[in-house]
Amino acid sequence: MVDALMQQLERAVTSAWYRGALWLWLLWPFSLLTSVVVARRRRRFLLHPPTPLSVPVVVVGGVTVGGSGKTPVVLALVKELEARDKRVGVVSRGYGGSPSREPREVHESTPSALVGDEPALIKRKTGVPVAVCRDRLRGAEYLISHYDIDVILSDDGMQHYRLPRNLEIAIVDGRRGLGNGRLLPMGPLREPPSRLSEVDFVLTRNSEDAEPSISYRSTGFRHHTTGQYMEIDQAVDKWSTQNVAAVTGLGQPEQFFDLLRSLGLTITTQSLRDHRPISFRMLENTDAQIVVITAKDAVKLPPAIDERIWILEIEAVVPDSLIEGVMAVIDSKG
Repeated sequence: MVDALMQQLERAVTSAWYRGALWLWLLWPFSLLTSVVVARRRRRFLLHPPTPLSVPVVVVGGVTVGGSGKTPVVLALVKELEARDKRVGVVSRGYGGSPSREPREVHESTPSALVGDEPALIKRKTGVPVAVCRDRLRGAEYLISHYDIDVILSDDGMQHYRLPRNLEIAIVDGRRGLGNGRLLPMGPLREPPSRLSEVDFVLTRNSEDAEPSISYRSTGFRHHTTGQYMEIDQAVDKWSTQNVAAVTGLGQPEQFFDLLRSLGLTITTQSLRDHRPISFRMLENTDAQIVVITAKDAVKLPPAIDERIWILEIEAVVPDSLIEGVMAVIDSKG
């Protein structure tokens, strides 16, 4: 009950941010306080930047709260950099897990409830060294001391100014933009829009522009219990006469639902709050022959929880200029 009420509240506030509801002006004094704190932290960082680490750090983040597609970009960067013989480590706060003051290494068997769903997903998808810590600097230092790596990618962390960085990549949703352009809690921004002019790359998802955009490629469906793989066309044809439910705990669930519809599937939908795990009770109450979830949802579930579950596998495609920019930073430190 509490979780359902929180989900409704989150949706109401998010909707207000992006449609510019007038009642949000009641929160303006609190956003003014946010602006003071944000400006002070940014000024301190610029005047007294942290000591650079021995390997370059690339931060993938953004200025808005909620899901903007950072983790798929991190996964794409790992793939592209490893193809160029670069050794990659990933650091994250571990949001959604049990907060840790000490660096905690993520293994393929580590429960997502301990380290967060996104770090668990990155580890299982890539196998590269991953560490989580409230203090991303300490997480990065742990990776450097334990592994021979060429670059550290930070999944989120643009506002974590204790972490030195050699390159910043900001992700912006092309459909939603920056909402009403106001700082929290009046709007969805962690930092003012001007912050985007200070980063090295701004990537837009759901954009019509070819070069600065991120595109997503659906590669197929994988059965959660057996690992069986099925091509998109085969699945759409096979499931055409069956009831298909799409269930997810993504920050922007409609993007997942729209993607499934664009593939040709007719679906019923159910969403949870961002990072929330799909429960056995929810699955038990889902009247469908096929249940489709995301890889981010799958890492929070035991393999044998429900035989109906299939995972939509997707990958992000990032512009060549971004890969070249990251490679240039790595090579300059070599």
